[in-house]
Amino acid sequence: MAANLNNEKLIAQYLLGELPEAQQVEIEDRAFEDQEYLASITAVENDLIDEYVRNEMSETERRRFEGRFLMSAERRKRVAFAKALAGLASEAPVVAQRPVVASRAVSWRESLEAFIRGLVPVPRLAMGIAMVVVLGGSLSLVGEMLRLRSQMSHLQAENQSRQSQLQQQVEAEHRRSEELVARLNQEKQQREQTDESLRQLSETAETPAPKPVIASLTLLPGISRGGGEKPRLVLPENARLVRLHIGIDPEEPYKTYAVELRTVSGKSVWNRENLTVRERRGARAIGLTLPATAVRPGEYELRLKGFADGNSEDVGFYYFTVITRQD
Repeated sequence: MAANLNNEKLIAQYLLGELPEAQQVEIEDRAFEDQEYLASITAVENDLIDEYVRNEMSETERRRFEGRFLMSAERRKRVAFAKALAGLASEAPVVAQRPVVASRAVSWRESLEAFIRGLVPVPRLAMGIAMVVVLGGSLSLVGEMLRLRSQMSHLQAENQSRQSQLQQQVEAEHRRSEELVARLNQEKQQREQTDESLRQLSETAETPAPKPVIASLTLLPGISRGGGEKPRLVLPENARLVRLHIGIDPEEPYKTYAVELRTVSGKSVWNRENLTVRERRGARAIGLTLPATAVRPGEYELRLKGFADGNSEDVGFYYFTVITRQD
C-alpha cells in the first residue's frame, strides 16, 4: 500500500534523507504541483530547525540533519536566523498566560500563532520576517530541484545523441566489412579459376600434345583512348593464358598497385590487387597473368591504381584490342 505523503513523520524522513529515491521523487512531484503540500513541508522544516536549535534531536537525527539538511546555504541561513530568534525570545519580557479553559489537544500551528501573538512587537516582527525567509527558502529548494531535473534531461539527451552516433559508426563499419568480404570472395574465385587453368596445363604437359600457347602484350603509358592505333593482343585458338606487361613511369612512388580490366562498355572482366613493380634494365613494369577465357575479341581498358601510406590514386589508363587468330 502506498505511503501517506501528508504524514509529518514521512516528510521529516524525506528532509533528513531517510527515504528511498522513489518516495523522494514522489514527494518532490507533489510539492511542485500542490502549494498546500509545499506549505506542509515548510512547516515540518521549521519544526526540525526548532528542534535542532533547542537541542531536542537525538544524536542520529542531529547527524542526519547536519549532513543532509545543512548542505544548502539557504537552510544554514535559516538555522542561523532561528538561533538568533531564539535568543531574542529568551530575552523578551514574560507575558502572563490565560488559564486553560479546555484540555483539548493544540496543533503546532495554533501553538505557533499563540506564541507569535504573545510576543512583544519586536520579536513578533522578527518572527514575521522569519516566516518570509522560510517560505523563500522552500521556493529556492523547489527551484533547485527543477534545475537538477533540467540538467538530468540534458544529460540524457546528450547520451542518446552519442548512442545514435555510435550506432551509425557501427553500421558504416558493417557495410565496409561486407564490401571487403565480397571483394575477397571475388578474388578467391579468380584465383581458383587461374589455379584450375594451371592444373589443366600441368595435366596436359605430360602428353605429347603441343605445348599450350601463352599470348602476351606489352602496354606502355601515355596511350589515350582515342589516340592513334591501339596495341593489339593476338589470341590464338589454343591460347590458355594471357600475359600483360604494364609499363610504369619511373617516377611513380607507389608501393603496390591494383589493376582492373574492363570492356569499352564498362563491364569489369578481371581485377587484381597487391601487385608490385619489377625493374629490369632500367625499365619498370607490372606483370599480370590471367586466363585466356577471361577476354574475348574486342576493345579493352586497363585501369591502374597506386597505393601508398593508406592513400590511393589512379596512375593511368591503358587501351588495347584483342583479336583471335585461327591456325
